Amino acid sequence: MKTKNLSIKELAAIIGVSTDTIRRAVRKGEIPATRVKTALRFDLPKVLTCMQRNAEATFGARSASAPAGSAGRAQADPPPSGNTGARIATSKEGLAWTIVSLQ
Repeated sequence: MKTKNLSIKELAAIIGVSTDTIRRAVRKGEIPATRVKTALRFDLPKVLTCMQRNAEATFGARSASAPAGSAGRAQADPPPSGNTGARIATSKEGLAWTIVSLQ
């Protein structure tokens, strides 16, 4: 797999985000990029290192290495439940779902 001189599309596909997210991260200075004429190019190891460093700075070292979606949450706790004031309604065919407020 190619790891140097990646295009925005290639980097987005590897990381699993949109090209707009990559452009936004470059503008904010969150990931390093090299400009070649009008195109941006990326070095995958440098980008992953910066992403890891940003995650550690934001969430702490322990959360940065935790599995996806577990940062800051206890895994054993079930999601909250209770009376939220909303109910689910279906269409005649039962295919379309809509949240309907009770107020």
